Amino acid sequence: MKETELNIRIAKIRELSDRNGINRWKLMKYDGSGITVTIESKFHARPARHCVSLIVGTHYLYMRNQLRHDLLQFYIEVFFDIEPFNMLASGAKGDIELPPRVMTIMYGAAIGALRGILAQKLENTQLRDYPLPLVNVSELVSRHIYGTPAPDRTVPFADFRYS
Repeated sequence: MKETELNIRIAKIRELSDRNGINRWKLMKYDGSGITVTIESKFHARPARHCVSLIVGTHYLYMRNQLRHDLLQFYIEVFFDIEPFNMLASGAKGDIELPPRVMTIMYGAAIGALRGILAQKLENTQLRDYPLPLVNVSELVSRHIYGTPAPDRTVPFADFRYS
């Protein structure tokens, strides 16, 4: 299959409000030490709608007294209409197998949306100076396909630490 044969468009972006939150109590106790930022993602096939959704989320954590404290968790879901949908290969569990270039486009759009929404949400908090860092999309694609980091010499974003 050629990726150029697919039409992709963002159909909808939504916050997953039941999973999102700033822990204001922990934020009040935050001592200014380093913040670790992690990211996670998951693709979902939606054959009835001829779309694929991508959930991307981030966690902001810090260590105090040798315990990890969650300051923030934030998730969004981005729906991508894909035509022709039947050109996508089905995996062993009925999952859609997306070509790496298509996943790269989807990750780029979803992470950009997450960064913008998160910046708006954090505008009037202590975390406003800790935007979502730049993300190595090749790392995310590689982890999704192979379950391992991308084989390059860059320092990939899996865990990022503000000092």
